[in-house]
Amino acid sequence: MDQSVVYADLKFAVAPACPTAPDEDDSPYENVPLGTVAAAPTPGSWPQRWRVPAGLLAASLLLLLVATVALGACYWQVTRRLQDTSREHTAEQGRLSQEVSAREQSLEQTRLELAWARVELQRLWQEGNSSQLELESLNAELGHTREELAVLQKEMQEVQGKLNNSESTVSSLRACVNTDCCPSGWVLYRSKCLFISVETKTWRDSQEYCGGQFAQLLVLGDWSEWTVPHFVQASGAKYWIGEKYWSYSSAITSSGRISPYPSNKNLPWICEKPPDLSSPSKTLFPLLAKG
Repeated sequence: MDQSVVYADLKFAVAPACPTAPDEDDSPYENVPLGTVAAAPTPGSWPQRWRVPAGLLAASLLLLLVATVALGACYWQVTRRLQDTSREHTAEQGRLSQEVSAREQSLEQTRLELAWARVELQRLWQEGNSSQLELESLNAELGHTREELAVLQKEMQEVQGKLNNSESTVSSLRACVNTDCCPSGWVLYRSKCLFISVETKTWRDSQEYCGGQFAQLLVLGDWSEWTVPHFVQASGAKYWIGEKYWSYSSAITSSGRISPYPSNKNLPWICEKPPDLSSPSKTLFPLLAKG
């Protein structure tokens, strides 16, 4: 059969996994001369030089079949890859969802812990304020106690000083038992030297007599009635003592009662002065009164 067209050798190769752009060098129509395209003839009137060879048609069909198979395989691979990607995406999304849920739970737990910590901090702050107030109160009480302690220490020092003086006086008075601490005719009574007169004078004259003896009329002070010397109570008389009220002076009775008495009347009197503890003598007292 005459063939006016020279056909190039058909090249067949295994189709790639996915179709790519066709190479112009591999086209089966690369040697077909280009010319003016004539109008399609009616059936039965095809000129012989326009008839498609059977080999070329078979090759074209085979090529089309190969391309279809290749496209199908490529479509299947792409579809499978899409499915795998979709499954991976779903799995990743599930994992991310679980991670987000876990993070949300952790965040909620953290919020609860933070709220509890705030409540605890508020409680501790209130306790701290209460403790601060208690501490200030205790400090104030401590300061007051220290002041009271200082006063007590001062009073204790004063009492200790008085006690020391009293002990010294008692020791000296004990020494007076065997020494002459009071003048002759005077008696020692409650750490005082007393002179009880047998004469009578007015209150003023009695006071002048005591002054001449470097003494004074008796001042009872905190002595109570029942501590009046027994020799005064037993005398049955009244004695001038050192208190005076205008025209009346004080006299003590034998019962120990003090009462005002006219100053111009004559009564015996009682003088007092402290004992002389600096120059004792060897003489014994003729009389040591006892309360």
